[in-house]
Amino acid sequence: MIIDFHTHIFPDKLAAHAMQVLKKNASVHSDCDPTKEDLLRTMDECGIDKAVVLNIVTKESQHEDVLRFAKKTDSERLIAFGSVMPDSPHALEYIWKASDEGLKGLKFHPALQRVYPAEKKYFPLYDLARALNLIVTFHAGWDPSYPDEINATPQSMKVIAENFPGLRVIAAHMGGMKLTQEVFDDIAGKADIYMDTAYCAHSWIDKDILEKIINRHGAEKILFASDFPWDRPSKELDIIRSLSITDEQKQLILGGNAARLLGIQK
Repeated sequence: MIIDFHTHIFPDKLAAHAMQVLKKNASVHSDCDPTKEDLLRTMDECGIDKAVVLNIVTKESQHEDVLRFAKKTDSERLIAFGSVMPDSPHALEYIWKASDEGLKGLKFHPALQRVYPAEKKYFPLYDLARALNLIVTFHAGWDPSYPDEINATPQSMKVIAENFPGLRVIAAHMGGMKLTQEVFDDIAGKADIYMDTAYCAHSWIDKDILEKIINRHGAEKILFASDFPWDRPSKELDIIRSLSITDEQKQLILGGNAARLLGIQK
């Protein structure tokens, strides 16, 4: 079983506009259309069995719409995560709602949400997520929308994990986009977090340091992820399959770890 742990889609009527805004703000190219139909088609073409859809709330008024879309998207093949604005007075309420709707996790995007996730004022959110057994995924490291600042450092992911043992934390983009040396030096093998491979087929990360991080951190804490529609999953699949690690380690990364996290019977 192959599970892509990091994808994004939008409602059909909003997809084109959303991509136009994101491309303008971030100046990045997308390989696919951010729709459910194109995601499923791409999964079929790439041999992917299931995918986690990471929804992101970027303003208060989106809470209900994002929750409704996540619930509608959640299915046998697409596992939808909810999201909350960390600074919202209703953040805890919507964490409860995500759990009540049967969603398995939450996505935080500190850059787009304009927060620094290791600040103590956000600790009640992580405490509740842990109590509800929700997975929490963070965009970690550099982000093209705000290229001159880093909101979620590798060290901040370690702080959250250390303060909330048992909370299942995923630091996207191998622990921190464009911060691979910090990831290797400061958190690889030292923090109880998962890392995903989203967007790792691009030039910001060298294959040698990718292998070093995996070997130090342990393949059992790495999740295959593409960042669809910003990248085509086949590119990340090719990178993982080309690594100088064992077939057993590759199987863990490609789906075994994700199935365990999500409680999926293989």
